[in-house]
This record gives sequence, structure tokens and C-alpha cells, in this order.
Amino acid sequence: MSLLKPPVTQYTDHYDITRFILVWNLCWVLVILLTLVSIANIQNANYTSLTNVIEVGIGIIALVILKTTRRFEIVCIFASLSTLLLISTAFFTIQNALHYTTPMWAIINILFSFFLLGRNWGLGILIGHFAIFFLYYIFRLQSNIENLPPFNEQGILNFIIETAIIGVAMSYLLSKFIKANRHAENLVKTTNKELSNQNAIISQQNKEKELMLKEIHHRVKNNLQVITSLLRLQSHELEGEQLNSFNDAINRVKSMALIHEKMYNSDMLSSFDLKNYLSSLTNELINSYALSKDINLVINSEINEIGNKSIVPISLIFNELISNSIKHAFADRDKGTITVSIGNCTDPDNLCLKYSDNGTWKEQATKSFGVELIDTMTEQLDGSYSIEKNEDGTHYVFSLKMIE
Repeated sequence: MSLLKPPVTQYTDHYDITRFILVWNLCWVLVILLTLVSIANIQNANYTSLTNVIEVGIGIIALVILKTTRRFEIVCIFASLSTLLLISTAFFTIQNALHYTTPMWAIINILFSFFLLGRNWGLGILIGHFAIFFLYYIFRLQSNIENLPPFNEQGILNFIIETAIIGVAMSYLLSKFIKANRHAENLVKTTNKELSNQNAIISQQNKEKELMLKEIHHRVKNNLQVITSLLRLQSHELEGEQLNSFNDAINRVKSMALIHEKMYNSDMLSSFDLKNYLSSLTNELINSYALSKDINLVINSEINEIGNKSIVPISLIFNELISNSIKHAFADRDKGTITVSIGNCTDPDNLCLKYSDNGTWKEQATKSFGVELIDTMTEQLDGSYSIEKNEDGTHYVFSLKMIE
């Protein structure tokens, strides 16, 4: 029975395979049963087997297309439209008949279209069939009833046989639909269970990685503090300008150690609270330079968090700016105000930083190492900055590329 066996297709999805087999088997069932009905009633004067013969032809053409293309979509469209056309023609060409079973074939075609071609095709076929029903009821039903021939035993038998065939086709179609839905339900349950297990594993792995990263930040912070302590011990042998440069280097290391301390204490390792960091950095620098100055830090931020890959260059920039303000701008003052504004630039990928102090700067003949460091860190973030000095103080405006 290899002729009845569905050919091998290229489909891999379970639903596509189910649809292909359904179309193949349904075509064979209808071809065989309708052929038998047509042969049995070929001598029956009260029964026209023309529609059954055409349906057999449609089934054979569908089987040939399936065998050739190994795809069911074209066959389904052909079968749905052909059946719609055949039923429509039968209503208006076969006279003196009530068409008892014709609406049943229409129902099968509608179910067939919904299940195999989807909602849009199904709705289209449904509207087409019901439009034909209404036209038949309006224009032909009364005349057919008036000229209806007697319904003999052979006619009753034909009606029973055709109804049985329709029942078999409808049962087969619905059973496949239910089976496919059950498979989908089981597949969804299995997939959800697998996803739930995978999510539990991933969640556990994320917790372990987060603990590991926090431990790394903690150890890096401790190592940087050790380096800071060693540098402080070494600085006791220095004096004058060398001591000042050494202290600046110590503060740069401390600014990076502070990053790792904040990351260790943070609940979110993927981002960084810049406002909190700048407040802590300013306090650290004031304490570092052992100054009894009242320096007020004002931070206006439109951005709560930034990527932690950007924070090291930004922290070194702010370390130099705040250090210079404390050492130079407020050298002759007991009070001072530093204002920092953080927001988005016109370019959404860039971060705008505005830094201002109300102190007085003295122009230096040569560019200091701190200024060179600001230039280097700005270039590292593919950014640029400008400086404006006036009676109100010094104002920096940075446009920095955000590294995700």
C-alpha cells in the first residue's frame, strides 16, 4: 500500500507534518468513497453523480500536486477554492433538488480552511459559502421545492451514504485538529518546564557570578588600598613638589579604589551610581588634603546610572577637576562651591558633563600632568571638552561617549 502512504516531505515542524498527512489522507478517503458512491448510483435517475465525479477529480489533482511538490499549502488553497466553486455551481445548476448534503460539504470546507490555511482564509471561505447560501435561499429554494421529485428508497440510501462520508471526513478532520491541539498543549507544558528549569539554573549561576564579582571588587579595592599605604610610606622620604606629585598619584589610586568599594556595596553590578560616587570622592579628597574648608558640592543629574566601563575614565577626570579646585581655585578661600550637572547630549550615545567652581584660578605657563590626564581620559571616551573662565569661576563642558 505504498501508493496510499504519504510521501516524505521537507517539513520539520510537527504541525506542518500533521497538516500534510491530514490533507493526503483526507484526499484519499474522499476519492475512494466518492468513487464508490458515483459507481453505485450511475444508473439512478433521481441522483446526479456529476458533483461527486468532479470532487473525485479535485481529489486526484490534489494528490498529484502533493506527490509532486511535497507541500500542502498550494493543495489546500486549490481544494478550498475548488470546493467553494463546485458547491456554488451545484446550488444554481442542479435543479429540482433540495441539496440536503451540500451545506454539510460546505461546513467541511470551512473547517478544512480554518485548520489548514489559518483564520483569514477560513473567514474568506466561510463568508463565500454563506453568501451563496443566502442567494440560493432567496432565488432558487422555492422553485426547487415546488418541482421536487419523489424521494424513493434509492434516494434515501444515497442520502445516508453521502451523509456517512461527510461524517467520516468531518470526524477525521476534527480528530486531527484535537490531536494537534493536544500535542501543542503538551509541547507548551514541556517547553515551559524546561524554561523554568533553565531559568532556575541561570538564576543560580547569576547569583554565583554576582558574588564572585563582588568578591573581586572587594579584593581589588583592598589591593589598591595596600598600594596607597605603600605609597604613603614612601612619600615620607619626599618633600616639596615631589611630595605633592606623589600625593596626587595616591589620590588617583584612591579614586579607583573607591569605585571598587562602591561596586562591592552595590546591588547592581551592571551600572554605577555616579552621584553617590562624586559625593564620596569629594569628601575623600578634602580629607586627603587635610584642609579645613567648607566646600559645598551641588550635583544635578538627569541620569541615575551609567555603565561601569565608563566610570574609570570619568572618575579620573573628576578626580583631577576636584583636586585642582581644592588646591588652586579655593586656595585663598575658606568656602567654595562645586557644581556638577550630568545629562544627555543631543547625541543619545553621548553623556554631557558640566563642571563648575566659583574659585579663582591662576594660569600656568605649561600644561600640568593633571590636564594631560584629563585630555587622555576624554580621548579614551571619544569625547571632547571646552573651558570657560570668567568672574564666576571656571566652567568645563564635556561630551563623552557612553561605553555600554
